[in-house]
Amino acid sequence: MSIIEIPTIKSDEAGFECILKIFQEICNDPVDYFLFDFKHCSKISHNGVVLLGGLSRYIANQKLTSTDLLKKKIPYIGCKFLVESMSSVVSDNLIGNNFLSYFSPIDVKEKPYPKGEYIGYREHDITLDDGALAEHLESEWLSDDKLKLSDKLKQAIISRILEIFMNAYGHGVSKQLNSKLKIYSCGEYDKKNKKLHISVLDFGPGIVHNVIKCTDIKDDIEAMTWALKQGNSTNTDSSNYNLARGLGFELLRQFVSVNKGELRIYSNRVKVCTDQSGEYKVTKLADFFPGTFVSITINCDGKNYCFSSEQPQKNSFYQ
Repeated sequence: MSIIEIPTIKSDEAGFECILKIFQEICNDPVDYFLFDFKHCSKISHNGVVLLGGLSRYIANQKLTSTDLLKKKIPYIGCKFLVESMSSVVSDNLIGNNFLSYFSPIDVKEKPYPKGEYIGYREHDITLDDGALAEHLESEWLSDDKLKLSDKLKQAIISRILEIFMNAYGHGVSKQLNSKLKIYSCGEYDKKNKKLHISVLDFGPGIVHNVIKCTDIKDDIEAMTWALKQGNSTNTDSSNYNLARGLGFELLRQFVSVNKGELRIYSNRVKVCTDQSGEYKVTKLADFFPGTFVSITINCDGKNYCFSSEQPQKNSFYQ
């Protein structure tokens, strides 16, 4: 048995680095029974929520033999989130964003945790309900009271976010070794800082792996850079959207550049993060990331955004 102390996880560089360190350390040796303790955690943002959720399933769905368990001297593997160690702020947040509804209370006599908002934490089955997801992205996550977008730009952003999910299926879930693992996501609206976040995780082969397999590229950084270029694709996703491959990330990158938001991608041994000018900064990860993790942050700044081809609106406009 291992006790893992979860610190405060914010949606910033330190928060990403902290939760990714925990994630990668456990993924390197997932055969154990883990207790997640939150007594030192005052906040856990979307990045921590989605990685902990996916990690819990990764642990529980390891393919093991009785010999493997004997070697570890443990009766079974899995994990528990120690809700009693959480502050009321943290537990209320994990109930409100739908996270705890996916997990049973430690005391089986207790009632299951109630379901929270759709746009919070979700575990997506093999068949993506893209209609419901698109509806909630439009009416809840990108609602007009949070972000002022022209209808044309809003639909374009929604379609590109859906493309991330579709790629997670086509490039990820359909090719992963463990068929029991799903796609994990978490949407969040930070009212205090007026920011929208959404994170998507899959345990497939990874972007870099897929590019190297389908091209003559051998270098990890070069492979990721190739994948980010508009129009490039390994053409293995399951999307029915009529989009040029690579366009999903490119349009989102352009938008977060104008909006002063952020786009992050972690896959295999590569990290991508937009810099202050909105350009990609592609670097090597110290540890291997088993799959692909995409995270988007948008500022709710009160400005009106539209394509430059549309009628200009007040404040700033996009492209």
